[in-house]
Amino acid sequence: MKTDKAGLYVHFPFCRRKCPYCHFASKPPRPGDLEKWRRGLVLEAERFTGADLDFDTLYIGGGTPSLLGAAGVRELVELLKARFPMHLAEFTLEANPATKADEETLAAWVAAGVTRLSVGVQSFDDDVLDVLGRESSEAQAAEFLRLARRAGFASIGLDLMVGVPGETRCGLVKTLAGVRRASPDHVSLYLLENVEGLPFEAVLRQNPVTDDAAADAFEFMAAGLEADGLRRYEISNFARPGRESRHNLKYWRYEPFLGLGPSAASHVGNARWTNASDLDEWATALDEGRDPRAEAVTLAPEDEATEALISGLRLVKGVDLRLLGERFGLDLWSRFAPEIEGLVEEGLLIRKKDRLRIPEERLLVSNAVLSRFV
Repeated sequence: MKTDKAGLYVHFPFCRRKCPYCHFASKPPRPGDLEKWRRGLVLEAERFTGADLDFDTLYIGGGTPSLLGAAGVRELVELLKARFPMHLAEFTLEANPATKADEETLAAWVAAGVTRLSVGVQSFDDDVLDVLGRESSEAQAAEFLRLARRAGFASIGLDLMVGVPGETRCGLVKTLAGVRRASPDHVSLYLLENVEGLPFEAVLRQNPVTDDAAADAFEFMAAGLEADGLRRYEISNFARPGRESRHNLKYWRYEPFLGLGPSAASHVGNARWTNASDLDEWATALDEGRDPRAEAVTLAPEDEATEALISGLRLVKGVDLRLLGERFGLDLWSRFAPEIEGLVEEGLLIRKKDRLRIPEERLLVSNAVLSRFV
């Protein structure tokens, strides 16, 4: 039986320049790397041709996939449509505002089927952008977003970052003003974290940001986004009504998704796996007919239910535990009764009939809740 509503993710592992805080699998391409990646995608896609998957969302992430330009995005879409049944309700392309994308390129992305552009702005404060080592400026981001809006994308999203050394309340106000002028449909607001072993670790060591300061910055920005009509629907994500990321909701709702490319993750049925993150390792395995996965796990129903609960509690509205239990054939109320009762007593969970959710003011410390179910 064909699985409905699966998501397809493609990882583009290249950037023009690696940001010092970035922990994703990306690097400047060497001669021949782009062709190696394209050949690997063809081989990996062929491994799943005929699988019981029907995709309604496509997400091209990275890296900086906007470097593909107009022709590259169109060719990638043709490659995928030739191998998979795709009835796309949403097609997201990540973009860096430093990419020299003119009106013609942006319009070509729309013509190729891109409905949602996700733009890595990070901040509308040039001082913060300098600290982060970003190529783009506030002015470049504003102009990129203006042109993108004119190109006719159905939805435009921004990525923003807080908890950056040197960040000021004045700079946060400037960023909120930039968001207001851009009037995006979606904003992902992230804390700067996971920089251990990266060049940016030295910057933080010299100019540390306390957890309280980072949390205060996050809550200030969150309140500003809400005031501008962007409703928080997940720990780090805000959207105008009806403009939530359909693809990312698949992760939090524990729905099937297939990932192609180095480091891409997948979850189909009771199987979960992650590809090798190194381009050469991933591509060589595919060229030699070997499995490109670095990790693969087959999940028991109890494990799936636990993961689905943890993922679902990231959402502001939480989860319906009864429906979740029926989905996996388990009595989750009985299975997690001690944990749930303890968290409710501590004010870390709210229970209303069958629904459980984390209080919105506690979402930033959600790990303290989610870890109790592991």
